[in-house]
Amino acid sequence: MNRFHGALVLVALVVAVVITAGCSGKSMQASSLLEQGRYAEAATAYAAVTAENPSDWRSGVRQGYALYRKGDYAAARAVLMPLTEDWRADEYARFWAGIAAIAARDGDAARTAWSGWTTDRMEVLRVVRQRFNLLQADELALGPQSAELYAREAAQANALEEMKRDRDRFRSGMDRGDVPDPALPPSPVEYLP
Repeated sequence: MNRFHGALVLVALVVAVVITAGCSGKSMQASSLLEQGRYAEAATAYAAVTAENPSDWRSGVRQGYALYRKGDYAAARAVLMPLTEDWRADEYARFWAGIAAIAARDGDAARTAWSGWTTDRMEVLRVVRQRFNLLQADELALGPQSAELYAREAAQANALEEMKRDRDRFRSGMDRGDVPDPALPPSPVEYLP
């Protein structure tokens, strides 16, 4: 009986590893497509990953992002808005659903998406809150070019936040004077999980 139980546990472990490896491989392939700018293919690949593993909220957010980049703003919002119910995905899903709504010139949908948005990334929060206040007052420019500008601002703020976090982690074990500040501004980092 003990031998049977051990064999059963081993088989279950092997099956779990194979399934996880398959899912992560597909997710990596989708990420590669996204990085190459092949947004339609990336959206399809992320949809397959999410269908196989519905709890993979990162793939859902990235699918919505790929649809936004593809120019299918309604589909992006349709994928992203249900993800706002998941506390892990909410921050990113609300941000990109709002950007997609701005690109589609739908101020009401953008207000809905961004109304509950928050983050612990203070630089990103500072940039997006300014845009949200303009959106609330109906003074925010809408359209694809505006959405792209706001996404770039958030990416630049996200890069600055990452740079500050990396510097703080590095400094935690060093004397403060030993770490020079970088001379160049950080490269933008898309606001994605």
